[in-house]
Amino acid sequence: MKRPNPTFLQKAPKIQSSRRKRTLSIVLVTLGITLILMFFRKVSYDGQTYAEMFPDLVGAAKRETTTYSEYRRPVHTTTESTTVTTTTETTTILAPSFAPTSAESSESSSTKVQNNSPDPILENPSFTFKKATWHQTATYQKRAVMLDELREKVKAVDVEQKYMRICFEFISLKNGDSIGYRNLEPVLPSGAFAIPIELVWYDQYADGKQDLAGVATYERASKGSRSASYIAKNFRYGKQFFHRNALNYAVTKNDSIALNFVIDSMGSMNEIVPQIDKISNYVSYNSTPLYIDYRSRRYRSAGRTSCYDMGEYLRYLYNGYINAPDTYQRLINDMYYSETASPLKASFFQDTPILHVYGRNTSMGTFMECAIIDCEEPIAVVVYVENAYEENAASVMQQIGRYTADFVRNCYS
Repeated sequence: MKRPNPTFLQKAPKIQSSRRKRTLSIVLVTLGITLILMFFRKVSYDGQTYAEMFPDLVGAAKRETTTYSEYRRPVHTTTESTTVTTTTETTTILAPSFAPTSAESSESSSTKVQNNSPDPILENPSFTFKKATWHQTATYQKRAVMLDELREKVKAVDVEQKYMRICFEFISLKNGDSIGYRNLEPVLPSGAFAIPIELVWYDQYADGKQDLAGVATYERASKGSRSASYIAKNFRYGKQFFHRNALNYAVTKNDSIALNFVIDSMGSMNEIVPQIDKISNYVSYNSTPLYIDYRSRRYRSAGRTSCYDMGEYLRYLYNGYINAPDTYQRLINDMYYSETASPLKASFFQDTPILHVYGRNTSMGTFMECAIIDCEEPIAVVVYVENAYEENAASVMQQIGRYTADFVRNCYS
C-alpha cells in the first residue's frame, strides 16, 4: 500500500485555504459589480420617474422647430400705452416698436449691452369670429349619426396604430354637440396647459387683481425648460418682462419660462389649480391618476389632465369671449397669432382661422393640440397623441383633423 505524500498532506490545508479565499474574492467582486449596476439603474429610474411626475408645463422639447407645417400667420403690431417705473434702469414709456428677430436678439445678447428694462407691450390687431352665415343642411338625426361616425373613425385610427395612444374631444361651440374618444383618460398637456392657467390670470385681471404692466425678472433661478425657451435663448439674466409680454410668449412661443412668470404672479400652482378646477376637473392637475401610456407602462403622476377637461377650457374661453370680449381678447389674439406649427391647420381650408396652443414633451412622447376653429361653425378640437416620433404624431393629428373637417362640411354642404 502506497503511503500518502507527507509534503502533499502538509500543503493540503494551505491549498484548501487559498481556494476558499479565491472563491470568496470572486464572490465579493461579483457582488460589488452587481451592487454598482443596481445603483446606476436606480439612479436612472429615479431620474426618469422624477421627469414623469414633474414634467415641464411647456414640455421638455428637444427640437426647436417642426417640419410638418410651413404655415405661419403674418404678425402685425399696434401699441398699448402704459407707464411704469421699474426697479432698475429708468422709467419706460411704451411706444410703437417692433420686436427684434431671433438673429438680432442673439446679437444683442452676445455682443451688445443688454437693456434690462421691459420691452414695450405690442398688441396684434384684434381677432373677431365670423358672423354665422352658413345654413346647416343635414338634419339633426343625420348630424347625430355623422357625429358617431366621426368617433368611430378616430377609434379606427387608434386601433390601427399599435404603438400610439390617441385621445380626442370635439365640441360644437354653436350648439353644444360633443363627442369624445378616450377623452376621460389622463394625458400630459405640457404647454397646452397654458390655456387654463391664463384663463385664471385674465379672470383675476378682470377683478382688478392682476396688472398687465406688472414686471417679472429673468433670473438664474427662473423655472422652466431653457432648451424650449425663447427668453433663455435671446436674453441674459437680469432682463425684465411685463406680465402682458410673458402671457404672450407663453402662448405664441410656447415659452416655459414665460409661463412660470405668469404662474408666479398668481402665487403657485397649488393656488391656481383650485380655480382651474372650478371650470373643469375630471382629471385635476394636482391629482395623481393611474394610467397606462403608449408603451404599456403604468404611471401614477401629477401634472395630468384629460382631453375632456381641455375641451371645457376652450368652451369656457369661447363663451367668456362672446360675453366679455375685453377680458379675453388678448388670449384669443395670442392663440390666433401663435408662432408654433399647427398639425390641424393642413386639414382645413387655408384661410380657416385656427386659434390654438400646441403642447409637446418629446422625452415622454406626448403631443397635444387644443384649437378653436372658426369654420362653417365654431368648433373646439383637442387631439392628443403619444408616440416616440413627433412626425408620426403630427400625421395622425392631420388625419383626425381631416375627419373632423369633413364632418363639419357635410353638415353644411
